Amino acid sequence: MAAVREQALIWTVGSGKGGVGKTLLAANLGILAAAAGRRVVLVDGDLGASNLHTALGIPYLRRTLNDLVSGAAAGLEGVVEKTPHPRLSLVGGSRELPAHASYRAEVTRRLVREVPGLDADLVIVDLAAGTAAQVLDLFLLAPRGIVVLTPDPASIQNAYQFLKAALFRRILAAFPRNPLVAYMVHAASRPGGRDRIASVPELVEKISKVDRYYGEVLTRVVEGFAPRVVVNMVRDAEEERAATILSAVTQKFLGIRPTLAGTLPLDPAVQEAARGLRPVVLEPACRRAAEQIHLLAQALSAPEEEPAAEEGPRAGETGEVWLMDNVEYRERPLYVLTEKLNRAAAVQTSIYHRGRILFSRKVDYPELRDGGTDPATLQRLVRRQHLAALKGIERGRLSLPEAGDPSADA
Repeated sequence: MAAVREQALIWTVGSGKGGVGKTLLAANLGILAAAAGRRVVLVDGDLGASNLHTALGIPYLRRTLNDLVSGAAAGLEGVVEKTPHPRLSLVGGSRELPAHASYRAEVTRRLVREVPGLDADLVIVDLAAGTAAQVLDLFLLAPRGIVVLTPDPASIQNAYQFLKAALFRRILAAFPRNPLVAYMVHAASRPGGRDRIASVPELVEKISKVDRYYGEVLTRVVEGFAPRVVVNMVRDAEEERAATILSAVTQKFLGIRPTLAGTLPLDPAVQEAARGLRPVVLEPACRRAAEQIHLLAQALSAPEEEPAAEEGPRAGETGEVWLMDNVEYRERPLYVLTEKLNRAAAVQTSIYHRGRILFSRKVDYPELRDGGTDPATLQRLVRRQHLAALKGIERGRLSLPEAGDPSADA
């Protein structure tokens, strides 16, 4: 009797925006996993703008996903190529074929169907940036996808939008052709209408009132969505808080809490290695980044643990509270972040433009000095200060540097 082949483990690597180091991470994770003895297949899922092969030091590919569309290959196994790294293979991406109007949709369907059956221990899929339906379908191939972001507030917000779109895509897939759920998901994904739904927890509550069984299914779908987060280009401990901000926002509005898998440093040597088509984990000058990728690979490979029961706040701890909005000021996009500073009796508001702080104000509140403030009071103080900052921008009351002003870079 023929042995049944065990299905490969799948990691998908996505991001809300480009330029965050997603492809570099996928390539180097693949190299490390192969060096550890796994049979690994890297799949370039960036349909139309592929470059995963260059991160492996491969200048040219003989076979790509285009061969699936053209008929030159009968299946995905037919476009798997060896790489210079033992036990590491590659499914090369492609350039969009103008003659095939449904190119992306067709290739995505093939990948969704055939990636789980690849002859490998581990398959790592590097995705295109953004929230296109094809990208989300590939991201959801993995039990726990990986989302890469940077400390830039715009990247944090884009990562939140990516997770939101992926969760709604997963919910809709669990309720195919269900007009009630589809209508409510639409109300939740585009709040502001007559039937406004402000968050996923509210969506679960409303659906449960209509149909208890649907509510139970939806609860399981949300609880089973457990993505992992990697913060790249981190300069100091302060910037590692990007994951905390993202977790706070997703917990409040999506009812999920992504797990921080690790952080990677901002290192000019990494950029130099990438320009020279040299993998980071094999480059001596990138030792610091390579060590962090090693730790990250170990964290991603660790067996899944049951989430521990959440404890209430300990005596003297009020927790951290965040509010974040994006607004326009004189044709410039601004990101406004208001936060309760941990272990401090203060709330701080910062206004960013393209990752740079234009304005920051910290306010001490007597109510917070004893550390025993109730959650409602804490939320009220943060919300009041946040709304005051938004109103100050709207009415021109805040002194914000103009574009090109050197003080804007301070």
